[in-house]
Amino acid sequence: MDEASPSPALESARKAVADLEQENKKLKQQVGSDEALFECIRDELEALEPYKRRAVPKGSGKHAEHAAVAIIADTHSDEYVDSAEIEGIAGHEWSDHETRMSLFADKVGEITDIVRQSSEVNTLNVWLLGDFFVGQIHPEENEYSPGLPLPRALPAEGRVLADTILRMGAGFDKVRVVGMVGNHGRTTRKPAFKMRADRNWDTAVYLIAQEIASKADHIEWCFPRSAMHVEDVMGTKNLLTHGDVIQVTHRTPYFAIEDTFFKQRDARRTTDVDFDHVWMGHFHHAFQIRDWIHGCPSMVGDSQYSLYKMHTKSSAAQSLVFFTEKHGPTTEWRISL
Repeated sequence: MDEASPSPALESARKAVADLEQENKKLKQQVGSDEALFECIRDELEALEPYKRRAVPKGSGKHAEHAAVAIIADTHSDEYVDSAEIEGIAGHEWSDHETRMSLFADKVGEITDIVRQSSEVNTLNVWLLGDFFVGQIHPEENEYSPGLPLPRALPAEGRVLADTILRMGAGFDKVRVVGMVGNHGRTTRKPAFKMRADRNWDTAVYLIAQEIASKADHIEWCFPRSAMHVEDVMGTKNLLTHGDVIQVTHRTPYFAIEDTFFKQRDARRTTDVDFDHVWMGHFHHAFQIRDWIHGCPSMVGDSQYSLYKMHTKSSAAQSLVFFTEKHGPTTEWRISL
């Protein structure tokens, strides 16, 4: 006996289910897509007016022109650090983050003017090394106590970052911003190397900041989708990365860091993405290995985790570096916040 043909109503229902499954699949692929999120809110963003170009001191011209590089790493803008849980050594909340970003912008201008007493400094590079948020990568019992929910922190931080870049940029003829993503902002529970930047809240905040600062036509933006990126400053090739590519064992794995970048040098030899120096965040304190591997400090500073798990001091600070064509990086200023 032949099986009865399904009714038109059943066939219609099956087709509707198949269509919904296909739509659901597409929506799942968009979850965590920062560009998709940004497109939804683009029309709601209001661009800020650029700061008036400030007068800068003219140097004597005795020394070669310099280029400035301001490095912002590991801000953890939304993280709440309860001072009572860390013996009063440190504390952090949203207002502290805003204050530190503002202070950093002011110090970049002040220190650059010191360098300008002897050299021209017309260009500012801003390297964003990721982890602008605590994120949602940890199980509930291991969360970092976010002080501001991510949906609120994302647009708020976009505005703070844009304002910081605009304020710094008021003292330069040209600004180039490069945004690398970190590990805390990823939308996947486990680390991922495919679609790494596409599924990361750091990318979203960079796009928001770019839109808010869009009236400043002397600012150029670059958002690599790769885990590493080589940036040329006055002829020196700089490898930028957040630092979560390193295999972590305990505290700072200096041997693993050195081994990683020696291997990267071998892998990149004879290519256009070889490099002279490495600049990274992730480990929340400053260090230097073999003169060319630079670890950058964090803006968030000490936390319960750093003191009682990693057993290390992680003071809030950021870096400002100056380059010349002949000597590469010449001076590095540690700006305490």
